[in-house]
Amino acid sequence: MKKSILSGLICTLLSNYAVADDIEKIVVIAPMQTPLNIKTDPKLPRQPLPAQDASDLLSSISGFSLIKKGAASSDPVFRGQAGSRLNILTDGNLTLGGCGNRMDPPTAYITPQTYNTLTVIKGPQTVLYGPGNSAATVLFERDSYRMDKAGIEGFSNLVLANAGRRGINSQLKFGDQDYYANISASFNKADNYKAGNGTHVHSAYEKWNTDLELAYTPSDDKIISLSLGRSDGKVAYADRAMDGSLFDRTHSAIKFDWLLEGTIIRRIEGQVFYNYVDHIMDNFSLRDFVATPMNKTPRAMNPDRTTYGGKLLAHGEYNKTSKFSIGVDHQSNEHTNRMSMNINMMPIDNQTRTTDGHFEQFGVFAEYEFSPEENKQWVSGLRIDRWQATDERKMVGTMMMMMSPNPTAFQTRKSSLYSGFTRFQAQTENTSYFAGFGYVERFPDYWELLGAGRSSEKTTSAFNTKHETTSQFDLGLVHQIDNWQSSASVFYNQTDDFILIDNTFEKMGKPAKVTRNVDSESFGFELDSKYSLTKSLSTGAGISWVRATNLTDHRPLAQQPALQARFTLDYALKDWHLGMLWRVVQKQHRVAIGQGNIAGQDVSESTGYGVLSVNANYSQSQNIDWSFGIDNLLDKAYSEHLSRAGAAVNGYEQTSRVNEAGLTAWLNLNWRF
Repeated sequence: MKKSILSGLICTLLSNYAVADDIEKIVVIAPMQTPLNIKTDPKLPRQPLPAQDASDLLSSISGFSLIKKGAASSDPVFRGQAGSRLNILTDGNLTLGGCGNRMDPPTAYITPQTYNTLTVIKGPQTVLYGPGNSAATVLFERDSYRMDKAGIEGFSNLVLANAGRRGINSQLKFGDQDYYANISASFNKADNYKAGNGTHVHSAYEKWNTDLELAYTPSDDKIISLSLGRSDGKVAYADRAMDGSLFDRTHSAIKFDWLLEGTIIRRIEGQVFYNYVDHIMDNFSLRDFVATPMNKTPRAMNPDRTTYGGKLLAHGEYNKTSKFSIGVDHQSNEHTNRMSMNINMMPIDNQTRTTDGHFEQFGVFAEYEFSPEENKQWVSGLRIDRWQATDERKMVGTMMMMMSPNPTAFQTRKSSLYSGFTRFQAQTENTSYFAGFGYVERFPDYWELLGAGRSSEKTTSAFNTKHETTSQFDLGLVHQIDNWQSSASVFYNQTDDFILIDNTFEKMGKPAKVTRNVDSESFGFELDSKYSLTKSLSTGAGISWVRATNLTDHRPLAQQPALQARFTLDYALKDWHLGMLWRVVQKQHRVAIGQGNIAGQDVSESTGYGVLSVNANYSQSQNIDWSFGIDNLLDKAYSEHLSRAGAAVNGYEQTSRVNEAGLTAWLNLNWRF
């Protein structure tokens, strides 16, 4: 009965949408600008209030879910796909974390409010931004434009909330028409939060970052820039026996974008970048250490990763109907580790680093756009990537299991992989739509081959796991008429040799983490709509759903989000916007307990829930906006389906899943100058 009532409500709302002309002040559902892309401003206030990193920001986009560990460092999932199936870049640079158990995913190093634009390209529908984007491409970018005149401009954001949450994010740009400097900085901190049932969740964090860009801009369409950055932090986790006490990142890049006077090649752009991540996890600095049979001494692990890369891209056109982009890219990364099983007797800084893996990729790619008519285009792309990986581990195993000789020690594997797509897209007065097919061959990543002591079904090493082959059909539509705007995305995906992390095996009488290949299929949709009931009152909704099957094992594919819907109501006055968000999530019974991906495995079936939140925005002036809100207004106790299992942390109640925060009141100030 409840299911039929909910279905009727969804159908009623989806058939009565529209959108107001003004942009909503507080983002609760990030809208699609085209049938393929979602573009949004990360600086805008959002509900629920995002944490300081990028994963919670992505959760405001239909189709995204999170594998939660607490308040920070969640792993994003799009259409049920996680890890390196999501290609996440910051200003074109690649960041790879160090932890073999994904304590520090790439999004953990991204402070979204210090960027100007977030773009999501759904599905394998581009080849310009690197290999392996079988789920989506996610781009965080800062504006690089010539200043109109000498002066200073900037942005500052202040956040205050429950659980001691406080944060400041600032950006300052100064210079003239020929040169500018852009400085971004942030500091964010929070204490442990309280769940809706009153229990405290081990989830405190503290992070900071600074970034500097120096640019030469001789004209509006020419720029050369140098960027440098540092960041660090610490995060407590409710899902594991260790916390992250160091998130030290150093990065630099040189970029250029130059307009040419050629008749065919019209513009070239390129960059080189360096990224170093130094990460420490331990069981004593952010929690009270208590010796147990499984946790006898204070210990620490200190992985790091060094990544180099570069890209050169040329854009041109043969005539008014034919445009193209062609380029090459390269990236190389090395992962090392060191550990101490007793920090008092063997300080971690005194231990010797050992390299466990090295990965290298070189790619050639091209995209071509043909416009037979003014509002119709055929877009196609192809890329070829040469991969090489070396297993440099002498021994394999984990701290909890006895180490043994590595059967693939110092082996090198090489692969030439292909990706491509083609789509037709068109625009009419009120509608834009596309239909496309994409194909991706994805090389296994560090976490699948080497991380966390994973093995294969037959040996103690997973290094020879096959690469994935994904074929996907995508359809998309955006329609706007009068006060009604709606968008829809539909996909169907088949993956041969899908890389599954399976923890249901036993080896030598102990649980084993196994990487194995299976065949899978998935399909689903995202629907977003908005309708203006009056000039002041508007309503909206967004719904996303995915269903995935492990065809080899004849069971559901693990780590799939439940159907979820967001319903909004907004009322606008002259300087005020009042809003309400009701998020409804269905129960998830399609599970494969113990199986999943590099970020998490299914724990159990989950129950559905609904969470009500309210917000308000006051525009003090053209440059100053105050936002207020209460998330989880009814103080509901709940957990996300993809949340990881709770761990035994001294002084905290252990739960089957990590519970979300209860009632959370927050204040957000945005000042643009």
